[in-house]
Parts: sequence; C-alpha cells; structure tokens
Amino acid sequence: MGVTIENPVLRGFHPDPCLCAAHGRYYLATSTFQWLPAVSLYVSDDLVSWRSVGGALPGLDLRGVPDSAGVWAPDLTFDESSGLFWLTYTVCRQIDGIFKDVSNYVVTAERIEGPWSDPVFVNASGFDPGFYHEDGHHYVLNPQWDPRPLPGHHRFNGLLLQEFSLERGLMGEARVVLGNEDAVNWLREGPHIMRRGEWYYIACAEGGTGRRHRIRMARSRDLWGPYEVCPEPLVCAWCSETPLRKAGHGNFVRTPDGEWYVCHLTSRYLPRPDGLPQVFDVSEQGVSPLGRECALQRVVWEDGWPRLASGSIVPQVEVAAPARAHAPERLAPGQPGYRYETSFSSEGGLGRLWLEEWLVPRHIDLARIATTPDGLALMGGDSPSSLFDQSLVARRVTSFSWRAETALGFAPRHYNQLAGLVCAYDARAFACLCVGWDEGSGCRVIDVLVARDGDFSLPLGPSARLRVPDGARTVTLAMECRRGALLPLVSLDGRAPVPVRRDDGEPLVLDASVMSDERVPGWAYTGTVVGLFCVDMFDKTARATFSSFSYEDLEGVDDE
Repeated sequence: MGVTIENPVLRGFHPDPCLCAAHGRYYLATSTFQWLPAVSLYVSDDLVSWRSVGGALPGLDLRGVPDSAGVWAPDLTFDESSGLFWLTYTVCRQIDGIFKDVSNYVVTAERIEGPWSDPVFVNASGFDPGFYHEDGHHYVLNPQWDPRPLPGHHRFNGLLLQEFSLERGLMGEARVVLGNEDAVNWLREGPHIMRRGEWYYIACAEGGTGRRHRIRMARSRDLWGPYEVCPEPLVCAWCSETPLRKAGHGNFVRTPDGEWYVCHLTSRYLPRPDGLPQVFDVSEQGVSPLGRECALQRVVWEDGWPRLASGSIVPQVEVAAPARAHAPERLAPGQPGYRYETSFSSEGGLGRLWLEEWLVPRHIDLARIATTPDGLALMGGDSPSSLFDQSLVARRVTSFSWRAETALGFAPRHYNQLAGLVCAYDARAFACLCVGWDEGSGCRVIDVLVARDGDFSLPLGPSARLRVPDGARTVTLAMECRRGALLPLVSLDGRAPVPVRRDDGEPLVLDASVMSDERVPGWAYTGTVVGLFCVDMFDKTARATFSSFSYEDLEGVDDE
C-alpha cells in the first residue's frame, strides 16, 4: 500500500474535527469543551504526520460552565478572497434541560498560529455553525434549536442558512435548507458546506454522539436548496466490528493531486479484561476512556456522491496516504514507545506549554501558574471538583496503557492544602495522588483521593498514608495505567518509585474505567487527562513547584 495513514491520526480526546487546506498545507481544529486554550489546532504537510500549533483561544473565561459544555465543534475554513483563516465556534454555557444558552462567534487570522482577531458575534440560534465562502460572500449554516414542547415536535429544527459579514453581521433572510424529518434520531448537527463542480454538498453529523453516529450527505445545484439527501451514510460504525466506533462529524479536503479525504471523530473501546477484580465495572461492551479521537478516510466519487475508497461505510484503521506523503519521522502520541518529558524551563513561558498540548480547565489565571527556573509553579486553587478556579494543568491520555511521573516540592501546613499528580476525566471523575498534611502526626503525608460515580473516597485510610520526613525535599509521584487498572507509585529524594500500599500491605489498584464517556454521570464529551494540581482550601497561600514531568505510552491500544 505504500505510505499509510494510521487511524486515529490524533489520539486522545480530539472530537468534532474540522479539516481545511491552505498555503500547501493541511490544518485540523478540534473541540476542547471546558479546557483552555480553546480549540486545539494542528498542521500537516501530508495528512500523515501532524504537529500542534497550540490553541487558538487562550483568553476565554469559562468559569462556571458545566463539564462538557464550553467550546463546541470549531469550524476552520480558509477564505481565498481575503487570505484569512476563519475559525467559528460555539460557547455553550448550559447543556441540561431544554435550553442550551449558546453563542456563536468567529475569529480570523492570516496565519494559523495567529494572532487571531477579537471574536465577532455570529448568532445564538443553535450550535456547531459552519461557514462557506464564495465570490467574497460568506454564509453560515447551523442547526436551529427550538425548545418549545410542542406535540410531535423535535428540538433540532433544521439546518439554518444565512449570509454573514464581519462588518455588518447577519444579512438577508435565514432559511431552513435541510430538515430533520428523515434523520436518524431526528438529529443533524455539525454541518459543513462545500462545492464540487455544479453541486453544493452539505456534510453533517447525524444520529447523536454515541454508537449510531454517522456522516450524512446532501446535495443541491443551488446553495439555498432544495437538498437531496443521500440514502446511505458516508461513514458509520453502527453494527460493525471495527475498532473505530462512534464514527461521524467531519468534512472534506482535496489534495493538489485531486485526491479526496474526509476527517471524522471516532472512539476506541477498552474491553473488559479477563480476570479483572470485581471492584472494576467495565461493561461487556467496553468503555472509551480516551474519548472521541480524530481519524481520516480516503474518498472517491461515484454518481456524484462521495464514498469511502474502501467500498464500505465502515471506517478503516489503515488508509492509503496521498501520493506525495512521507513515512513519519518520529513517534506520535498514542504509539507504543512515545515519550514526552519536560523540566518546565522558563524559556518560552506558558506559550511553550500550549504548543506542547497542555490544557487548563476553564480559566488561565497568570497569578496562579508560572514557569520558573525551578520548574512549574502552581499556587493553590479550588478543589478538583470545582467549576471555577482550579490550579491544574494536564495533557491528554493517548493510549490505554501509559505511565506519568512528576517530581515536586511542596510544604503544606493544613489538611486542605494538597498538590500532586491527577488522572481525571473532569470535575466529576478523578484520582489524585498527592502530598498533603496530617494534623494528627504534624507532618506531610502521601494520600489518594478518588471521585467516581458521584462518590468521593480516600481509599488508603489513615494508617496506610506514607509519612514524608521533614528532611525530604523532593517527592516523586507516578501513575501507571494498564488497560483500566491504575497503579499509584511514590518515592522520596530521587529514589525509584514503588507502589502505594493499602492497610493490608497489597498495592493499591484503582479502577480507571470510571474516567470514560460511558461511566461519567451525565453529559460526557471529553476524555481522560493526566496532569499536575495544587489545591488550597484554607488560606490560598500554598505553592507547589514541579521540577519535571514525563508521560509515556506503554503499548498500542490494540495490543492484548
């Protein structure tokens, strides 16, 4: 086959991908929800190897938004007439109940690295807007949300098209150009418009975000319709044995040699391992702790419709790369043996962290996070379950088996001051391995905090907490995850980490499957991250300094 695209091309949570081409390169944007910098951006020369260019929107304030709300479904396009990238996104501040409370914005830039313009308000009629540019005109298409509880009525009330100007805003009449009456689950979202020859095409997500997800195509000879719906989805993993599940939500790109590709989100499932202790609760169908990832499929055209080049609607793991593609020169995140490490050098500041794909929940507070000559300094913030002012930085977990390690200096003086290593899905599901304070013994201790299924626990118990001598300057904390089993490890002053043990002397093993789309209660659209945190629920004076961090993918997710 020659050079191949290995799916997913972006591993770990990278949902709602949008692909575009400009300046001889390819660009991808993915959703970040409550995480900042909002909208992760990537660049590639050949669709095979991808490089992070950071996040487009570090300055948003998402404090108070629920988990899995925040920034949804970015749309990235390049307008040839102005030479500008357009990045459109939704800010969702409520996802429960019948109202969504969304606002849609657009920013522009000459270069994908920015600087990006100030946001321009687009509309608030629905979420997941997509832009189409033609002859200097700009058109926005998005689902129209209708909360009215009418008989026989569905809240997804068609795809709404309207002309838009950066200077004047919405112009002319807004029209529903594609309804939902024949859609799976009456639901169409994430729409993108493109033109090929004499046809306009709408690619939209259909069927919801779960196992029945798919990409549906519609076409018209007129931008304003009427649109004919293709009876067969372009991409769908429903009722198939592919490891790439939940496939849907994407758009197209054409290479200089006339080859076509479609990007889409997908999810890989961790099956229930044989012999797993009863404390674990992985369903028979498995769970997806990595969240929804990004994949690419090759496309051919038949009878005026795009089809997967494989001849099936089922997404493929290996796909033929473009003719000019080159084999990757280095391991990508999620591949066996991939390793990332940093000493948090102050050179490059926080901007370097964003390029290296670190994320912060809801608000980047420069008074609480800084790179210093000694490492990354975090001032104590809110608890791990807060929706407001956490002091936490994290990276996406990119395989089912991985190891993360950090060394820190921390001198708490109250039991509500904690710092260490955290593995989390969001504020509802996490496991913290941390340095804290025990008022009874008057010394620092190593403890473990777990939130799962709505419950909070301290699984070690007072007698199993390891005391940290006053003379110990550095504590090393590590987490090793093996396909759902999470093992905390610890050492003092540079010695090799050893497992944290329970009261009975056995190693503590935690259930990492609780940090997955299926196990987190309520809406769960992100994925597992691992990172560093500092909590101070006492007097907000605590400060932790992390002198190093490393992350390694121990095996491919398909390895048994």
